[in-house]
Amino acid sequence: MLDPLECEEREWLIPTGTGGYSSSTPCGINARTYHGLLVVPQDPPHRRFMTLSKVEDSLLVDGHEYPMSTNRYQGDVFHPQGYRYLERFVAGENFVTWEYSFDKVRVEKTLVVNRGNDSIILRYRSGGGVVRVCPLVTFRSHHLVIKERHPIFSYSRDGGGFTLTVGNRAFLRLDVEEGFQVEDTGYWYYNFVYRLDRERGSNYLEDLYNPFCLISVGNKLTLHAYWGERGEEVELKPYSQELLTLLSNASKSFVVKGREGYALIAGYHWFDEWGRDTMISLEGALLMNGSQKQASQILSRYFERVNRGMMPNNFLGNEEVMYKGVDVSLWGVNALFKYYLYTRDLDLVRKLFPKVLEVLDEYWKGNGVVFNRGGLLYHSGSPRTWMDAQFDGNVVTPREGAAVEVNALWYNALMIAWRLGEVIGYDAEEFQEKAKTVKSAFRERFVFEGGLYDYVDWDGRPNRAVRPNQIFAISLPFPVVEGELAKRVLRVVEERLVRPYGLSTLAQGEQGYTPFYRGDRRSRDMAYHNGPIWPWLVGAYADAKVRFEEDPIEVKRLLNVFRPLLNLAEREGGYIPELFEDIPPYRKGGCIAQAWSVAEVLRGVSNVINLS
Repeated sequence: MLDPLECEEREWLIPTGTGGYSSSTPCGINARTYHGLLVVPQDPPHRRFMTLSKVEDSLLVDGHEYPMSTNRYQGDVFHPQGYRYLERFVAGENFVTWEYSFDKVRVEKTLVVNRGNDSIILRYRSGGGVVRVCPLVTFRSHHLVIKERHPIFSYSRDGGGFTLTVGNRAFLRLDVEEGFQVEDTGYWYYNFVYRLDRERGSNYLEDLYNPFCLISVGNKLTLHAYWGERGEEVELKPYSQELLTLLSNASKSFVVKGREGYALIAGYHWFDEWGRDTMISLEGALLMNGSQKQASQILSRYFERVNRGMMPNNFLGNEEVMYKGVDVSLWGVNALFKYYLYTRDLDLVRKLFPKVLEVLDEYWKGNGVVFNRGGLLYHSGSPRTWMDAQFDGNVVTPREGAAVEVNALWYNALMIAWRLGEVIGYDAEEFQEKAKTVKSAFRERFVFEGGLYDYVDWDGRPNRAVRPNQIFAISLPFPVVEGELAKRVLRVVEERLVRPYGLSTLAQGEQGYTPFYRGDRRSRDMAYHNGPIWPWLVGAYADAKVRFEEDPIEVKRLLNVFRPLLNLAEREGGYIPELFEDIPPYRKGGCIAQAWSVAEVLRGVSNVINLS
């Protein structure tokens, strides 16, 4: 028997490939606002709405009713207690299976996700008795809850199917196979408690609507829940037992197809499509998986929307675009270079090269957000780097001025323009000369005995905080720092920041260091980049280690250093969360599955293994 408290900590997730997903816990307790059996994007892959939250299901046999479901209600009451009968739970790449034992009767329940459609199949097979299934529905953003102001739900029936509506809008289709009876209910279930969101200081109390219940005539019942096109029966895919294949398959689940073509979801459950995350994840999630076509489409879509040198920070749906991060365009240039190295596709390089030139020109002359001072990039306004936490108008890590990783990316982008210019016959010598200017200014401004400054403010004052951002000065395809200085930077990172689950965002002992990531929004944002470990940084660290570590045995040892992280990925279907607390037992935090965490760990580990 799985304890319900432990159950709420063990989440499963199966994305649909549209931006939606199916996700809950092994014993069926929805512990987050985001948990539900079918979440459907209304503007794919954006505006994701919860439709089928869960089902209340039970076995009816010999005059007794045995529950399969479990809920946490207000007052922290668990009812019903189906978890007591749960004997086995198995998760796979596209399915989850529950096995229940009720005295002498066993029931197997399987949920299958039809990737590419907003569609699931829920299948029951019992050794006796009949199955009763009561769908609990809602229609809301997956970020929110419905409480008190209840919408008016209704349904219509045709043959073996039901169409559910809210107001005058249809939002969910349910088709039933095998013989069944319908029991009209029209009940509201009140005060579901989503514990994990309560701990986050977020929405956590909800009501759900049950329009009817289905009772099987025999010992089988199959329910199709979908919106749009109904998925067909598919083969169940167990998780791979090989680590790199497992990570590769998990990385693919962030790739979705929306109305504007392919996109990358930054993280499940709550993150949408982010430019920075997309460009960093592109190699591990697409290029390493042979998905050049999707990578080409994504690069084209982002570069076509470059505005004054800046690439979109977010696509918000309804063609709304937000520009904010000063490093996003530079990561985009890096991603295009990686694409070229994998594909040698000169046609796409020629097509997008004018946009690369636009980025470099706008950044070199200054665009009102980015300013050139002696070759180095300074930015105004914050937050504009990946350390972007803020709450109530307060920026936690402003880093306004010249940020170390932005200028490392800047040098890298200039060198890439020179190299790509050569291969397409464009006279790009000026970029090599500009890169020399940047490299000289970088050494003058950023280097000190403790490695590299994290940033230099507008008044020329350096920030000495030991953060992982300096790793990018030695990890990118064209490192702005080399030789003994690069080795010094690598030592600083290893001695102060490397952990079993990634790199800490701030060294212990630094002002503002906070190892815990928990509590309400304010508490979490204050800690976000001030100590917690981010696994996506493993990729850059592995690049630097392979390049500047002279002892190959030390490089191979990285697999042992990050073994706890890799073991976690193996337990969780290849998924890796957004971050970990920087204190044993290194509790998980943030999104349970983050694109750049998976993609960069896959890339970094592959580099080390291939070297071995």
